Amino acid sequence: MTQSIFSSDHKEQPWWWEAAPRPAADETVLPRTADVLIIGSGYTGLNAAIETARAGRHTVVVDAEAAGWGCSSRNGGQVSPSLKWSYHEMIPRFGEKKAHAIAMEGQRALSWIEDFTRGEGIDCDFDVVGRFHGAHSPRQYDALAHRIKPLPPELDIGAYMVPAAETRSEMDTDYYHGGIVFPKHASLHPGKYHLGLL
Repeated sequence: MTQSIFSSDHKEQPWWWEAAPRPAADETVLPRTADVLIIGSGYTGLNAAIETARAGRHTVVVDAEAAGWGCSSRNGGQVSPSLKWSYHEMIPRFGEKKAHAIAMEGQRALSWIEDFTRGEGIDCDFDVVGRFHGAHSPRQYDALAHRIKPLPPELDIGAYMVPAAETRSEMDTDYYHGGIVFPKHASLHPGKYHLGLL
């Protein structure tokens, strides 16, 4: 087979890199000593470096590739509390007190990223746009609804269900069996955010 499976305008580079080109790998000679050595120049490594440097520690960040080459500049840019389980799913696993603490930490993380990007002046197209999770079946719709059954007031994030008949109010498709909207979820340009951290 000689024909490519890719279109003629296929690119190997992530789309995000067009507005935020990756910096060239730096061949700087490493210092002999450092207070903190961070391995990895993604979001986690750079945030750690910012904190340690601001605390007065001589901080060095190293990476096997150019800064941000990996998933930090390739992800989808969705910003959410990033919790795998809902509050109600965590209670039997961890107990009510710990489940509550974890859910609150997720909400604080969502607020933190907005405050951080704005406070640091990072131009990364951050915006609270909301997010729709479509249900692939009626059973999945019920499971999504279970995630937001009555919550303690401080954990209520304003999420709401969209029945199948109203899916087009969120997406121009009849594919889903309804879904859930998280109005406080946000998005950012992952490449620009990474360069801002760098």
